[in-house]
Amino acid sequence: MPTLKRLFLLACCLMCFCLATVNAQEATPEATPTDASARFTISGSYNVRQPVGDLVRQYTVYVPESYFEAEAPVPLILALHGAGGTGQGMQAFSGLDAIADQEGLLVAYPDAISNAWNDGRGDGVSEINDLGYLEHIIDSVAEKADIDRTRVYATGFSRGAMMAYRLICNYPTQFAGIAAVASTFPTYLISECQNAPPVPVMMVQGTDDPIIPWTGIPRGYLSAMNSLRFWAQHNRCSTAGPIKEAVDLSPLDGTRLLIQTASKCVQPTVLYGVFNGGHTWPGHPIQAGMELGLTSTDFDVAVTMWAFFEPLVVGGE
Repeated sequence: MPTLKRLFLLACCLMCFCLATVNAQEATPEATPTDASARFTISGSYNVRQPVGDLVRQYTVYVPESYFEAEAPVPLILALHGAGGTGQGMQAFSGLDAIADQEGLLVAYPDAISNAWNDGRGDGVSEINDLGYLEHIIDSVAEKADIDRTRVYATGFSRGAMMAYRLICNYPTQFAGIAAVASTFPTYLISECQNAPPVPVMMVQGTDDPIIPWTGIPRGYLSAMNSLRFWAQHNRCSTAGPIKEAVDLSPLDGTRLLIQTASKCVQPTVLYGVFNGGHTWPGHPIQAGMELGLTSTDFDVAVTMWAFFEPLVVGGE
């Protein structure tokens, strides 16, 4: 459908920019260790509170029953909530616990200070060392579980996606890849990322996102297409690749999935564009007090990102 592809390339969102994102229904922890250094011995969701620098920080980690059946160290995914959200809110809507159950991996859902990550933009939380905190979580989980340090991944929604971009640029030897959902690439991170080695990046963006427009924000965020071009150049790809239409599995959801995979890259680079999609997490509707646009049910972003993550290891090419 050439018309659809042309619209995909030209789509724009003219609504005003707003950094607020949503609190989803909070998950109820099933097990909480009394000692922050205690090993995980049963399945469930653990709340871990620890001093990190001058602050007491908290994250929730989901440990599936299948973890205890693993014969080797398992992968870890850090899932970062959007501004105004919480780790437990991210756990409630992301669908990542189901991936953990199926694959035997662990998922950590950290809480930001004041519900907003220090993603490098230099605003009111710029004094918070979230880079160090998120790196600390890997060490913390490793004290409690057998994780594979070469298979640690990060994903994020909205401002959490912006933080994931920052993580992979600053800690390319700690994270094997990222999946950024509902955020194009921030221009304020370009200088921070330029000297990083090639790193695996998966992006998911709706063409009708009312919060982070597909066309970007001048002096703030690249467009979705320019985000792909930035990472394709950074990862030394030969071309941005053709746009491919995915099968329309949910004709009534009002969206279509179009995939552009950069070719002949040092590290994999791909953009999942959701035509008519909003500021959403595909496959999992978010309950919000504001209009976020259409949620695609043509694919489950948690399943898709794990397919992207699964073969990746730190430093692999």
